[in-house]
Amino acid sequence: MHIDEYPILVEQLCPGLFIRIDEPGLTHPFPAKGFKIASATDVAKVMALGLSHVLCLPEKSDRLPISLEEIDGMTGKRQKGPWSTSRTPVSAELSSLKRETIERNKDRIERFAACERRYEKAMGQVVEAIKKVSSPNPEVMEAAGEVVGPMAETFLSDLDVLINVMTAKMREEAKHYHALNVAVLSMMLAKEMGLPKADIEDIGLGSLFHDVGKGRVPIQRFTKGNLVTMNKVLKEYYMEHPKIGARMLAAVPGFPPAGQLLVLQHHEHVDGTGFPGHLKGAAISVGGRIAAVANLYDRTLNPKEGAEPPTPHEAMKALYKRRALFDPKAVTMFIRKLGVYPPGSLVELSNGMQGMVVSANLRDSMRPSVKVYHPDIPKREALIIDLCIETELAVVKALKPAELAPEVIQYLSPGKQVAYYVDVAART
Repeated sequence: MHIDEYPILVEQLCPGLFIRIDEPGLTHPFPAKGFKIASATDVAKVMALGLSHVLCLPEKSDRLPISLEEIDGMTGKRQKGPWSTSRTPVSAELSSLKRETIERNKDRIERFAACERRYEKAMGQVVEAIKKVSSPNPEVMEAAGEVVGPMAETFLSDLDVLINVMTAKMREEAKHYHALNVAVLSMMLAKEMGLPKADIEDIGLGSLFHDVGKGRVPIQRFTKGNLVTMNKVLKEYYMEHPKIGARMLAAVPGFPPAGQLLVLQHHEHVDGTGFPGHLKGAAISVGGRIAAVANLYDRTLNPKEGAEPPTPHEAMKALYKRRALFDPKAVTMFIRKLGVYPPGSLVELSNGMQGMVVSANLRDSMRPSVKVYHPDIPKREALIIDLCIETELAVVKALKPAELAPEVIQYLSPGKQVAYYVDVAART
């Protein structure tokens, strides 16, 4: 149940709280019964009134009150009062969180919103770049470079890099999501494998266009009305799409040869069972081996329309089961960097809270950031817990959507289409 206001101790006051003083006949120096505390001076003025508690309005506040545990630590005793039985943002499961988590939450929400805006812009550039390939010209590289260049700079920065899960609006063609996802994941893996910036950019460009040869079947290959022939032709051209894509990109001025090779080889398997060349092991380029891992993971995570999508946790397990098909170093590093609970995973924390992993910290993949459900915190201000800060907490298990109550699903808003983008963590 949502709570509009709740009682707190005056010792819990701090700047940024919106409070209401409900004491008939009491005069005070503030302009109204309800107001936001602007400074430590305001805190002192309220405490000078001799009140034991005031009412806090969470929706109008910039932060949460000081927790009861912090007060206990200062006074050496447990405080009692009408607030003790209220379910509030400082209730049992949140009261032990570090103040840094609470204070930085607004900044995290704003940074995540900014990342979503950059993602939407990048998606527009991906759509334009893919459209332009049919008529090869320098604009293809310009549009693609505007996506890949900034991502390469991000991966090579000295800051902690995050892989964020995006809740972008669905587009008509899922291939655009898939193209950007594979580019992000491939560049992440290329960076982890120690490749230089130029190679990371080439891999990003190739990954962005890895499926550009799909669906380009000459109309004359179809026999009218013959479904068997149509299915046969479609299967043949699916097996040929890496070659078709590589030929198309060879005609694009300035497109790197390493990127073309990645497009040609992204369906090759190290045991020789892939296509179109049935190459084995080291005969496959590094870019081809990297893109093969990212491609399978994202295809598993985001299946064709009508199929029930697995959770990111299940998709990662599926990749591990098929690891014999891929470069073992690439698979190991991919799983290590995204973690057992990749972005988009629904999880339960060790304090019993349920949430969704919203970003993977590539420096410590087992300690992602999790957006958690809490009935007393508005959805738009949902608490994001960074497990690199909250070291006492941990993910204890992955959950399926069916295991969550409808109100939790609505609050967390996990998307059927899982999309990724890259960002850097704020400096502390």
